[in-house]
Amino acid sequence: MKLRNLLVNATTLAVCRTALAKIATFSPDGQSEAFYSITIPSSTSSDSTPIFFQIKAPSTFEWIALGQGVQMASSNMFLLYSSSSIDVTLSPRWGEGHIEPTFNPDAQVTLLEGSGIENGIMTANVRCDNCINQENDLASSKWIWAYKEGQPLSSSNVSQKIGFHDNFGSANVDLSRSLSNSDNPFVGYDPSTSAMSSNRSGGNNKAVLVTHGFLMSFAFVLLFPSFALLVPAPLSIPVLKAHAPLQVVTLAIAIAGMGLGLRLWVGGGVPQNTDVHPILGIIVMALLILLQPLMGWFQHLQFRRNGGKSVFAHAHRWLGRTMIILGIINGGLGFRLAGIGKPGTSRGAMIAYSVIAGVMGLAYISVHLIGTMRRGAKQTSESVGETKEVNDDGEEVEK
Repeated sequence: MKLRNLLVNATTLAVCRTALAKIATFSPDGQSEAFYSITIPSSTSSDSTPIFFQIKAPSTFEWIALGQGVQMASSNMFLLYSSSSIDVTLSPRWGEGHIEPTFNPDAQVTLLEGSGIENGIMTANVRCDNCINQENDLASSKWIWAYKEGQPLSSSNVSQKIGFHDNFGSANVDLSRSLSNSDNPFVGYDPSTSAMSSNRSGGNNKAVLVTHGFLMSFAFVLLFPSFALLVPAPLSIPVLKAHAPLQVVTLAIAIAGMGLGLRLWVGGGVPQNTDVHPILGIIVMALLILLQPLMGWFQHLQFRRNGGKSVFAHAHRWLGRTMIILGIINGGLGFRLAGIGKPGTSRGAMIAYSVIAGVMGLAYISVHLIGTMRRGAKQTSESVGETKEVNDDGEEVEK
């Protein structure tokens, strides 16, 4: 009987503690098993109000994060990832813009009871004692969120390197109505019963990223070099009917890929001011769009006039070769930026990219070497022919 009474009292206490708490909960758009829950004490006598929040997500996530503010710059962020099969790591970090946030040693955070991994779900019940001050607008508290799916990090290092997010967004929370009287308001709390979608989603960065990478790789590794080889190749099709239109189509594909890349860059999917990949990509594409077709057209006009090459032909050829090389290099930088080489990211795409780029590079060089050798042999043959004459028997002899 005593055991039964103890169980009843414990259950009643948990229910009462939860009932006293009004907790604001929202989910990232497109996620039904990830939740962010936030509440503050209903009364406080200090200038600084502690805040309680819960982050809950499948343990298959590489990481998930909650941050204070409207953007990454100057945001007080909290990353959650696995440290083992049953434990989690809470890493308070400081946002410095669209770069990987750095560990914040000044954060006064405590992991509360109920934190860990159970039934495939990561949970962090957190108390932060320096997250809110009297200057905050509690009625419209600004929050941002982000997550990355993939292989769990399984790291206890609070400064663990991470790949950038698959998705992100923001939410407004009315903390003036999200109040509790408990030192752990998440005991017995089920966020799935009251979760709302966040106010704004940053979009599915993972799908955009994959499409961007595929289009740009397809254009620079396969199409641009292949169609460039139509000029030296011994074909009967005029350049204007094969090389030019096919390269225009490839340029259109690259422009579409660039548009997706710019969407990621402007929207916060990649660093804006600290990584060379987006900057180099814009330079390469600008030169290809503005100069490359123009140089080719001027050379075509020159060829129609006198049937020969001009400075435009050399400019068109070498600008194209240089941009293709830079584009392929920039693709490798893009893989690095996407997190290839960091824990939890696949290397297969990078390996395939490198192999295909290497094969295309060898093919490109081989075709040009063969063409150069043939032209040299032809010129030698013509030169030798000029030094010979036919004798009375019809045989060629040296002069």
